[in-house]
Amino acid sequence: MYQKFFYLKEMPFHVTPDPKFLYLGTKHREAIELLLYGINKRKGFIVLTGEVGTGKTTICRALLEKLSDKTETALVLNPLLGPDELLKTVTNDLGLVPDTEPESRESSVKSHLDVLNAFLLDITEKGGNAVVIIDEAQNLSARALEMLRLISNLETETEKLIQIILVGQPELKEKLARRELRQLNQRIIVRYDLAPLDRKETGAYIQSRLFIAGGSGSVEFTEGAVTALFEATGGVPRMINILADRALTAAFVKSTREITAELLGMAIDELTAEGYFGNSEDVSALSFGRLTPYVAALSFSGAFGAGFYWGPMLIAKTGFRLVLP
Repeated sequence: MYQKFFYLKEMPFHVTPDPKFLYLGTKHREAIELLLYGINKRKGFIVLTGEVGTGKTTICRALLEKLSDKTETALVLNPLLGPDELLKTVTNDLGLVPDTEPESRESSVKSHLDVLNAFLLDITEKGGNAVVIIDEAQNLSARALEMLRLISNLETETEKLIQIILVGQPELKEKLARRELRQLNQRIIVRYDLAPLDRKETGAYIQSRLFIAGGSGSVEFTEGAVTALFEATGGVPRMINILADRALTAAFVKSTREITAELLGMAIDELTAEGYFGNSEDVSALSFGRLTPYVAALSFSGAFGAGFYWGPMLIAKTGFRLVLP
C-alpha cells in the first residue's frame, strides 16, 4: 500500500522469516556461536528457548548456513508426532531407507534405529557429523522426548554420533524439568535463552530492513519513534515488524516520510482498537505497561484523535481498512 510512496522495492516489515532481511543482534550471535560449539564439540543435546517472535527460527536458518558440508541435517517443523513417527521423520529427512521386516510391509522402529546407527557410524568415520533440529519443541510429548533420548544413545565410547537441538518457547524448559524426563534433562549440556533486542539494536534492526528494502534515505524513524517502538514491543523482532508496518501506513495516510512518536501512538491506537494488543499470545509483549508515560498518553488520546480521524482517512485514501490476521 505504501511501497511506492516510500520508494521501496519491497515491503520491509514482513512477519515471515526472510533470509535476505537477516539481522543478528548480540544475543542472536551469541546463540549461534553456542549452538555451533555444541555441534562441533558433539555435546549431544542442545536447547534453545525464547519468547514468541524473538527470532529462534531466524537463528536456525542462519545456523544451517554456517554448518560444514560434512554435516548432515534433519529439520523437524511439526513436533506433534508420536515417538515412532518422530524417529521415521528423522531418518526420512536424512534420506535413509531401512529394510522392511520379512513378515511386515512396514519398517519397524528397530530397523530405523539400525539404519540410523550405521549411517552415523559411517559419516563419523569420514569426519562428518549429524544434526537434528526440532522447532516448536515445547509441543513434543513426553514419549516423543523419550524417543529422542534413545536416539541420543547412538554413540561411540568417546563421542556422540548425533547432535539434537530442541528449539522452543519457555514452556519447553518447564516440560524438561518434569521428573519423568529427568534422564533427558540431565543430558542437556548446552542451553541458551534468547532475549529480545535492546534499544540500540532495535534502531539498527529498523534501519537494516529499510535499507535492504530499498528505502535508504526515503523514510526516517525519529529517535523518539524508535524509543516508543522499542518500549511498546519490548524489542521482540516480530512485534517490531507489526508495529513498524502500521506506523508506515500512518505516515502514508498523512503524506509524510518522517515516522514520529506521535505516529507510533496512532499506530498503537489502531492495533489496540482492532483487539490486536493483549488478546493474542503473539503480541502479549505489546502492553501499555511497557510504554513511557509520554507514549501512553499519545496512545490513550486516540479516543478523540487517531481513532476518529485516522481510520476514516485510511478508508478514504485506500478504499479499505487494514486488518491484521
